[in-house]
Amino acid sequence: MLRPQLKQVALSAYQCLFGCQPELCHVQESFYGSVVFLASPKGKVVVKFSKEVGRLAKEVRALSRLTDVMGCRIPAVLFFGRESGHDYLVFEWLDGVPAHTLPDDPKLVEVFREHYTDLLLELHEHGEQQGFELAENQYDPCLIRAFETWMLPVYRYVLSDGSPYSARLKAQFSRIWARRTEVLAPINTQSSLTHNDCHVGNVLFQPDTGRVAVLLDPLDCGYKHREFDVSQLDDVRPDLKLIERYHQKMKPADGFACRRWFLSVWQDAKHSQNIGWYDEAWLRHKVELFERAYASA
Repeated sequence: MLRPQLKQVALSAYQCLFGCQPELCHVQESFYGSVVFLASPKGKVVVKFSKEVGRLAKEVRALSRLTDVMGCRIPAVLFFGRESGHDYLVFEWLDGVPAHTLPDDPKLVEVFREHYTDLLLELHEHGEQQGFELAENQYDPCLIRAFETWMLPVYRYVLSDGSPYSARLKAQFSRIWARRTEVLAPINTQSSLTHNDCHVGNVLFQPDTGRVAVLLDPLDCGYKHREFDVSQLDDVRPDLKLIERYHQKMKPADGFACRRWFLSVWQDAKHSQNIGWYDEAWLRHKVELFERAYASA
C-alpha cells in the first residue's frame, strides 16, 4: 500500500471521528505495516495498517485481553474499519517515549527494569487451567503438542519450495524441529498469558520517571508459557539486561539458555511466514546461537 493511499484512508477516518481534518499527519513504517499519527485540537489518534491479512482482527482481541490484566496503559481501539480494500485500526494516541530510546541514565534504567519486569510477572500469573491455547476455547494441556499445532504450519512454510530459505537453513531448521520435545520438556508445565512480542520496541516509558507508560503491539497474545515472552526481552536494547532482572525475581527452568534461542528462531520464522520477511544472515546467526547453546547445554 502506497503512502498517499495510507494518508487518504487515515484522513478519511479522522474526518469521520472528529468532523475535521488534522493539523498533523505523519506516516511511519513499522515491521508489520504502517501507522499514521493524526492530531488536531479535537483529538489525537493513530491509524494502523498491517501487511498481514487478518492480523488487525487478532490485535483487537489481544488488546482487549491485555487491558483487563495489565498494570499499565493499553491503547483503546476506537474502531476497526475497511476502506479501498484495506483493513485498518484507529487507536487512541497515548503519551510516552519509545523505550528503545531510554537514555543511559542509571536511575531511569533501574526504574524501567524494575517496573517492566514486575508488570510482566503480574501478566504471567494469569494462567489457564485447561492448558495452552490453540484457538478460541481450544486448549491442550501439553506444551509440546501445542507448540506443534502453532508451529507446524511455519515449519512447513520454511521447507516449502516457495519459501526463500536456503537449502542450508532448511536443513538446520529440520534439525532444530527434531529437538523440540527435548528442548521444551522442562517447561511442559502450566500456561501463562503472554504478550508474545514484548521487547522494548513495543513499550513506551514516562521520561520524567522511567516507569512504563504504554504496552503496544501484541503478537498472537494468548496462553502459552512465560518464556515465550522472557526469551524476547533482550532482543532490543540488550544492555538493559531485562532477562537477567526477570530471572532474579523468577528462577528459570533448566535449559533456558538453549530455549531462548530455540523460541527466537521460530519467532523469526513466523514473522517470515506472516509478512514475507527474510534475512539470510540474521537467520543463520540466530540458528548458530541456538546450536552453540544446545551444544553446551
